[in-house]
Amino acid sequence: MKNFVNWRNFWIFWLGGLAIFLFMVLAGGPLVTEVAPRGILDHQSAGSAERINAIQQSWAAAGQMEYALWSMIIDLVFIGLYSIGGIIGGRLLWQDALSPSLKKLGLLLVLSFFLFGLLDYIETLCQLAQLLQEQGDDLLSGIAAMVMPPKVVAWIVGTVGMIVALVWRSRERRA
Repeated sequence: MKNFVNWRNFWIFWLGGLAIFLFMVLAGGPLVTEVAPRGILDHQSAGSAERINAIQQSWAAAGQMEYALWSMIIDLVFIGLYSIGGIIGGRLLWQDALSPSLKKLGLLLVLSFFLFGLLDYIETLCQLAQLLQEQGDDLLSGIAAMVMPPKVVAWIVGTVGMIVALVWRSRERRA
């Protein structure tokens, strides 16, 4: 495992995850309908079987059910790459930083990216199950809607924290 945790792998996984995220944002248009004006985000936050059914029916009417399936599969790849990259980066900062504060930020990043990955996998798997069943489920849509807000917080903390930590590390190394 020690050989896996290195800066090269961090950059491959983290930037690879960011690239997929950017692709998903730019390619999400076909899932925007009158019923789901925020596309996949409306599906994530639906919260009820009735709302999921309405969203999925609007996607089916637009001929986008297969597109929605591939979007969720790509999301699963994104979650893995980005979370693993963030955990690797946080661990490297925790181990290698000169400043105790930067070490603590590294530990926070490990926790943030772990929580993001866990919560986003829960959310996406709940979505995927409903899509594959072509039927909303109150429990699954409720779980997906419930984990969305803390997932977003973990993503923001991880992403902003990583950028700050990388700039901090760069300055620390030059000094």
